[in-house]
Amino acid sequence: MTTTSLPLPSPTTSRLPVVRRLVAGAAIAGTLPYLGLKAVWLSGHPVGVIDPAVMESTSMTVLNGVTVAMDLCVIALAVALTAAWGRRLPAAAVLLPGWVASGLLLPIAVSVLPATLLTGSGGDGDGLAGWVRPLVYGGFAWQGAFLLVAFAFYARQRWSETLRDAGPAPEAVRPLMAATVAGGTVMAALSAVLQVLYGATSGGGAAGMIVAVGGAAFAAAGAAGVLALSRGTRTTATVVAGWSGSAAMFAWGLWSAATTMGASDLSAAGHPAYGLAQLTGLLGGFALAVAGLLALSGRTTAAHERPRGAGRV
Repeated sequence: MTTTSLPLPSPTTSRLPVVRRLVAGAAIAGTLPYLGLKAVWLSGHPVGVIDPAVMESTSMTVLNGVTVAMDLCVIALAVALTAAWGRRLPAAAVLLPGWVASGLLLPIAVSVLPATLLTGSGGDGDGLAGWVRPLVYGGFAWQGAFLLVAFAFYARQRWSETLRDAGPAPEAVRPLMAATVAGGTVMAALSAVLQVLYGATSGGGAAGMIVAVGGAAFAAAGAAGVLALSRGTRTTATVVAGWSGSAAMFAWGLWSAATTMGASDLSAAGHPAYGLAQLTGLLGGFALAVAGLLALSGRTTAAHERPRGAGRV
C-alpha cells in the first residue's frame, strides 16, 4: 500500500486566517465606545453633554440614529471582509461600502483626531465635554486603520490574480475615462483650494487649518493617483492614493450635503467656502472613482483574452 504525503500549509499561510479575524475583531472593538455613547444619548441620558439643549432637537436625534446605523454597517463590513461567505458577495457590495467607509474614517485618523489632540479642541464650546471628541474620533481612527488592513487582506485574496494583468483600458472607454479624469481633477483642485481658504478665514485656528490642509491633501492625492492610473502607472501607491483620495472627497461631500439638507447642527449653511469645497469634493470624488475603475478595467479584459492553453506563472 502506498501513502501520499499531503503538503502542509506554511506557518505564515496557516496563521493568515487568524490574523484576519483578529484584525476584524479589532475594527469591531473600535465601534464599541461610539455605539455605547450613542445608546446612552438616545436613551435620554446626556452623558458628556454640558448643554442638554444640544440633544433636544429632532435633527440631532435623527443624526444620532443614522450614525449608529453607520457604525453597525462597519461591523457588518468587518465580518464580510473576514468570513468565507464575504468572498462570494458581488464586488460592488464590498467595494462601495468599503470605499465610503474609507472616505469617512481615514481623514479623521489623518487630520481630525491629530488636530483635536494637538490643539486641545475637544469640546466645551459646542456643548460637549472635553473628553467626548477625543473618544469618538479615536474610535473612528481605530476603525479606519483596522478596516483598511482587513480590506487589503480581502482584496489580495480575491482580486490579486485579476489585477496582475497589466492590460490597458479598453479603447471604447478611453474617451469617457479622459473626460472623467479631467473633470474630477478640476473639481479636486477647486475643493482643495476652497478647503484651505475656509481653514484660513473661518476663525477655527490651528485645528481648523490642520483639518483643511488634510482635506486638501486627500483631494490632491486622489487626483494624482487616478491621473497616474489613467496613464498606465498601476502601482500600489497609485491605487491607494486614488482610492483614499476620491473616497474622502465623495464621502465628506455627501455627509455635508446630508447634514445641510437635514438642517442639523452640523450644517454647512452659512459657510460658502466650506459648502462649495464639499460640493466640488462630492462631484470630483465620484468622477475620479469612475475614472479609476475605467483605468483598471483593462486588467480584467486582458485576463479574459489570455489563450486557453496559456499557463500561469
